[in-house]
Amino acid sequence: MGLASQEPAFFATSIKENILFGKDDATMEEVIAAAKASNAHSFISQLPQRLTKVGHRFQGGQKQRIAIARAMIKMPRILLLDEATSVEDSKSEKIVKGALDKVAIDRTTIIIAHCLSTICYAGHNCGNPRWASYGKWVAQRVNENQ
Repeated sequence: MGLASQEPAFFATSIKENILFGKDDATMEEVIAAAKASNAHSFISQLPQRLTKVGHRFQGGQKQRIAIARAMIKMPRILLLDEATSVEDSKSEKIVKGALDKVAIDRTTIIIAHCLSTICYAGHNCGNPRWASYGKWVAQRVNENQ
């Protein structure tokens, strides 16, 4: 199972090592692929030391995108997103949701959210979404294309 949360834990090491925490035997190609899938590669590439240093203060969804890369590098069958789209601004939220479009494919994705835009996003972009409230299924939409 992969996990990305609202306030992910980071270790005092490189971005690469933080992503590798999801799969310590991954190749550099897998690290880059996970960073690309999570929409983190573009901002990481702009950092002075790219994947090699963490001493950077992350902004607007960057933490979540690294956490999504960490979750994705192990190619989980189940992906748990606990308020992972909860970011400071709508532009960053859109980038994080764009990453989720890519990483939710071909796996069970559980999205925990109380933000209406995230719930609506899941309803439109997920294959066969179900909604639960207080431990009970409250709605299900069947995808007509399946």
